[in-house]
Amino acid sequence: MLRSAASSSPIRTPAVTRPSEVVMYMNIEGSRKMIHIHRLGLSRILGGWVNAGVSSTARSSGPVVRAVTTHLAPGAATNAFASEAPHTGSGTRVVVLGGGFGGLYAAIRLDQLMWPRGKKPQITLVDQSDRFLFKPLLYELVSGAATPEEVAPSLSQLLAPYPMRFVQAQVTGVHPASAASHDAVGEAQQPPPSDAAGYVALSDGTSLPYDYLLVALGSQPDSRGVSGVREWAVSFNTFEDAMRVKGTLDLLADSGAGGSVVVVGGGYAGVELAAALGERLRGRAGALTVRLLTPGPDILEGSPEGQRAAANKALADLGVAVVTGVRVEALGPPDANASLTALPTACTVSYSSVTAAAGDQNIDAQGPRQLTADLVIWTAGNSPTTRDAREGFPFPINARGAIETEPSLRVQGSDVVFALGDVAVAAPASSASVCDQHPSQTLPATAQVAFQQADYAAWNIWAAINGRPLLPFRYQHLGSMMSLGQVNAAVALPVELPPPLTDAVRSSPLGPLLSAAGVRLGGSAGAGGGAGVTLEGPLAALLRRSAYLYRQPTNEQRISVATSWLRMGLEAAAALAGGRGTGR
Repeated sequence: MLRSAASSSPIRTPAVTRPSEVVMYMNIEGSRKMIHIHRLGLSRILGGWVNAGVSSTARSSGPVVRAVTTHLAPGAATNAFASEAPHTGSGTRVVVLGGGFGGLYAAIRLDQLMWPRGKKPQITLVDQSDRFLFKPLLYELVSGAATPEEVAPSLSQLLAPYPMRFVQAQVTGVHPASAASHDAVGEAQQPPPSDAAGYVALSDGTSLPYDYLLVALGSQPDSRGVSGVREWAVSFNTFEDAMRVKGTLDLLADSGAGGSVVVVGGGYAGVELAAALGERLRGRAGALTVRLLTPGPDILEGSPEGQRAAANKALADLGVAVVTGVRVEALGPPDANASLTALPTACTVSYSSVTAAAGDQNIDAQGPRQLTADLVIWTAGNSPTTRDAREGFPFPINARGAIETEPSLRVQGSDVVFALGDVAVAAPASSASVCDQHPSQTLPATAQVAFQQADYAAWNIWAAINGRPLLPFRYQHLGSMMSLGQVNAAVALPVELPPPLTDAVRSSPLGPLLSAAGVRLGGSAGAGGGAGVTLEGPLAALLRRSAYLYRQPTNEQRISVATSWLRMGLEAAAALAGGRGTGR
């Protein structure tokens, strides 16, 4: 796809004719080989040999470009532009805001593209956290099936093999050069350099000039206007959120006095989290209950039927109580007479029944009811990070707070600013097949979308710098995966089978074998009217893990994660063989 487009580019290394150029070319190739060794994750194995090689190359060809990490601490110098990192090339400055799936992957892809000599830009990645969060594995962190290093590795570690800079800071606004002098927010900032397209303002008063900008700041929890959510509920959006949930569960389990955990939201995040909680708390001393509250008539509304059926069965087996048709009205302090633990997360949940009338959801006249909980986890929705910071982003923004972009992911009205992921909404391409009836292309807020958009954004920034045509983004749905436990999952494949073929396979001798292997045929797979294919159980869990192993941002991280998973698998097998079990 984009890789083939990059490899077929007419740009090639210029022919080398003079002896001095031969020496320079050999030195550059030597540096590339050393960097390639780091990217393959072999630096730890080869150790001093690699360092010696890099040092030798550096002595012969000049300074080696390294990843520069800048931690902007409170109290740093204000009203100043962050220091520039050493770089080669034309001096074009590309600033990437956000170190999640979209931002990190786009920055790495941009560095890996083939650049004309002297045109490679200086890339700066900005994020308020020092960790990259692999969100699909947050549930494994809660259940104990993954370590913090697998789920949230250090951005400095991931970027070490690449010639780019990482700045840890919070973004307060973006100021294009054309509007910087008129922006009230920018009055306290220095004007950007005369040759910059604009600058990014950071929370400590420093600024980063840019020639090209990629906004990939992701999403934030949305309380949906429910009072008390910010004060009493724990969101599930960051590494710190997951560790807080894990620590609270440990306290509940160790107390032996029982307790109640409530998950609000019946989407993928709520269902996967409820399954992880049910598995972790199953068999513990005391009456620990897990409830999942959703306003719809069923969980996973709009998802493939096969996944809904597998999820309902898994939650029932794990003892999770699914309460449908209820809407949370408010969270508040716990009742003084309630039998709760002394945890600071204990609270009261007020909710009402939802009835369907004329296609609309209305609150039942019975009025709100209440239940007590030791921990409430809010997964009922997210919103773009730019929604609450509209003044700091002078770009077209829709009602949800997402930045409006062209099909190429370039921000409408700008030649040098791009946006992707949860923070952006793209106008459909002329031949797009997704959401043609809508003025903008609404895509699911998933890592899969950001992962695909990263390639397009990197290529289009490359094309803009080199005067090449931009490519319109085309989303390819590759199915959906969800975790239902450490060795259980449900994967909806992106295929549809005609009903006659589905019936024929079911009635054939192959049908029972497929069912035993965890292959479910039937149920709606989408708008095409065909039957879907869903994988369940250990086979689906293996496929999901393999896909996420492939999607790790660097080869070194892939090796680290694969090694950890193999070690945990061997330890679990040894425990089973010794009759000790694997209870956590």
